[in-house]
Amino acid sequence: MTQIQTPRQPNIVAGPRGIGARSAGGAYSADAQQDLIDTDSFQAGPIELSGTTDVINPQGGGNYIVKTGQANAMTLAAPRVGIDDGVVISVFSDTLFAHTITCPAAIIAAGVAVKTVITFPAFKGGGVTLRAYNGTWQIIGQGFTANGLA
Repeated sequence: MTQIQTPRQPNIVAGPRGIGARSAGGAYSADAQQDLIDTDSFQAGPIELSGTTDVINPQGGGNYIVKTGQANAMTLAAPRVGIDDGVVISVFSDTLFAHTITCPAAIIAAGVAVKTVITFPAFKGGGVTLRAYNGTWQIIGQGFTANGLA
């Protein structure tokens, strides 16, 4: 069981792009930058996951890329009702494994009965974008191939 997260800080010259790539903040404080990232996860530099049981932070937006050399059984806690509403998390795979995200209860809303587990297709680019609202994670985007839900 491993948990390895490697944040890549935005940098305009070397990449990746994202909030803070051009400066250390300028007119935007670090808190203001995080507010932008919390509601649009793609504004952040990618956080590379290379463990086999990574835990995703449910209380702040994040742009996660799974780099694990085998299936990664990730976990994601429930968002706090009201407090975390609007937080957006994106998790996409850069490997050929069927990664999973498991929540502690049926809190994944996808237009069907709420679910507990998201299973990525075993292809690069498989993944999901989730938005917190009212104690659930709403699926607001996914890779071209549909994710499995259980």
